Amino acid sequence: MESRIPRTSAHGLHEILAGVWGSGAENFRKGWSAALGAEWGSPEFARRHAEVAGLLAETIQQVHALPAAQQDRYSRYFPQWWTAVVQPDVGWTDSGRPARVLVTQETLDHLASAADLLQGALQGTTSAPAGSNLEVLKESCASWLELLDQTADSELAPSLREEIAAQIRHLLWLIENAQLFGVARISRESTSVIGALAQASTVLTGQDPHTGGKWRRGFVSFIAASALLATGMTTLETAIESGAGVVKEITQVVESVASSAG
Repeated sequence: MESRIPRTSAHGLHEILAGVWGSGAENFRKGWSAALGAEWGSPEFARRHAEVAGLLAETIQQVHALPAAQQDRYSRYFPQWWTAVVQPDVGWTDSGRPARVLVTQETLDHLASAADLLQGALQGTTSAPAGSNLEVLKESCASWLELLDQTADSELAPSLREEIAAQIRHLLWLIENAQLFGVARISRESTSVIGALAQASTVLTGQDPHTGGKWRRGFVSFIAASALLATGMTTLETAIESGAGVVKEITQVVESVASSAG
């Protein structure tokens, strides 16, 4: 049976911790390797475990978006969730501590409950995306990598260009690992890329209208792909219209700032 893609960061964190817990491994090291699908000590293991810490950070942040009573209820479990991720006081190779004792069933249940609550409360946002179309976003990422590669140093500083490219490659990596980290992590990372592209667009120095036009079209397409995922819009055309409106507003703000500075 095909596994479900986690809908929120809390769901992703829960599934990973449950994977370690249920791995049957003789110690934490082997349990984590099994759950993350990466060899202990490898760069990929470090990258994936670091992403788990990111899921925890996002879960904590999102709990603070809930009503006060629910915040108080679930924040009590923050230390337990954190301890399960890092296990600061025990050796990961200790054979006397099988992966089964990484976390209690009660702690997993409360995390799952928090995840379901967050999905209901934040549905249709980057924290709990209503959409599932990852292909459009993946294609937009590939187009942007190509566009950045074609952008001359005279038009955009190489350091900024490479920084954005690295962000987009990370987003593609998250898409490839959607079954592990979930769609919310992808959606939230896409908003970070949008911010980077918007900032870069304000310092694009090339006067070639062809380059500027490709950047604007690419920006609209990327916003549309992100909107499809987050909001669950049913048509790409509607998302593109929304993206075009955002780009127009950004352009007006930039022109206003530039005019004031002059």
